[in-house]
Amino acid sequence: MKVVLSCMDYRLTEEVMKEIGDNVLVIRNAGANVNAVKETLKKLNPEEVIFMPHTDCAAMKLVKRVLSGEKVDSEVEDKLVSQFKGKDAEDLDRVNAELGEKLLKEVLPNAKVITNLVDVGRIKWPERKAVYYILKSSSSYDEDMLGGYILQAPSRDDLSADVKIAESLGLKLQKSEL
Repeated sequence: MKVVLSCMDYRLTEEVMKEIGDNVLVIRNAGANVNAVKETLKKLNPEEVIFMPHTDCAAMKLVKRVLSGEKVDSEVEDKLVSQFKGKDAEDLDRVNAELGEKLLKEVLPNAKVITNLVDVGRIKWPERKAVYYILKSSSSYDEDMLGGYILQAPSRDDLSADVKIAESLGLKLQKSEL
């Protein structure tokens, strides 16, 4: 089995779609946050992980603001922000890719881990919609979802902090499968 782990950002949906095939599960959360789903990844024990964080990430901008003193929900602090304390706050997109890859290799020592830090300046993306979807890891996307933010995991418990982040961005829930 292969897992694609990516950010919920609307700009990445078509990039994620390129990786989906037979026996592939998708996990998408705020910032392609490995720390938030490490226990789920251990249970899944995939043979391969395609890790797709990206540049210009809103979750990393949130992390930077919190590291500078802004307050955030304690669950978001624990699952997302805490891992970046003491790290280079000026290049969090790169730091996120490095931390995530390192944690993936620790949690899944026998898995092949491929990291692709997606440069959003080099890809084409659809017009943004202020909505989000909560999908099962095995679900596919339809045309109506393009432009929306997508949270995707085996369990809603994996996404609780991410729902809070989506709502803080002013996004409205369009569909939930979990």
